Amino acid sequence: MEEKLIDKIELQNGLTLELHDRSRKVAGDRWLVSFEARIDIEVDPQYFEGQDAGTPPLDAIQRAVGDKVTYSYEKSRNFIAATEKDEVFEGLKERFLTATLPYFSSANFPRNIILSEYRAAQRSSKLLNQQ
Repeated sequence: MEEKLIDKIELQNGLTLELHDRSRKVAGDRWLVSFEARIDIEVDPQYFEGQDAGTPPLDAIQRAVGDKVTYSYEKSRNFIAATEKDEVFEGLKERFLTATLPYFSSANFPRNIILSEYRAAQRSSKLLNQQ
């Protein structure tokens, strides 16, 4: 699917939120309006300094998820008239930003996403080992 980078937002925590338009024509004058937000997060030791004893060691996290994780969110609306597609896209984007920008900007966001990816990798590994 083709996508177009429409905006980059520098967050207070040093990360960059990228906004992409992944919309495409589906039939006649009808569109699949698709919005994607993406944040790349380096697995950096600074996110784990001074953490509690329950936090996994950094090397274990890096083995499980690599040197970078990507947060991605996509929202789509299907069969939108061509005359309404820009308005629908802007609505999807604005609702998303209003609801999530404070969370994405928080100092804890990078650590939380990295640990979430780590836990998902651990669950996946356990499932593979059970087969």
